[in-house]
Amino acid sequence: MKYFTTEWWENGCEEAQPLFDKYEAYISSIQSALPPALVSLHSAYTLHDSEVKRIHSNFPEGTLFLELSGMDLEFYDPVRYKLEFRDVSEFEQQFPRQECVKKELGALGYWEIEKVNGGIEVRMLFVSTAEFRIVFRDFEFTHEKIPA
Repeated sequence: MKYFTTEWWENGCEEAQPLFDKYEAYISSIQSALPPALVSLHSAYTLHDSEVKRIHSNFPEGTLFLELSGMDLEFYDPVRYKLEFRDVSEFEQQFPRQECVKKELGALGYWEIEKVNGGIEVRMLFVSTAEFRIVFRDFEFTHEKIPA
């Protein structure tokens, strides 16, 4: 994680608003280089507090599917998100470093996007301190309200 680091989170998210402002300014500066669906996910939905329900990778085809159970942007309605990363060149999963943990992942705390050599990188930080890093070139997603 570059912006929303484990250390920042563990220290109570100090100076949160300036950090969010800096990140949003960065996203605005690269928005035209991002897949439209990724821009839409970032601006109109939230993955905060969602939980991973399924991961499927097909490395020969360069695809990665993540299914998450989360909430809508207002945190009112439960939503199922299905993320499809295409032309994936890297998928790194780093689990908690402690020997004994209650959860390997837990809820997704923060996620960030960065334009990198070779494409786009999405990083995810979970409450357990686990992290995902995905480098890809294209992206699609669907969302559906989960019936109560």
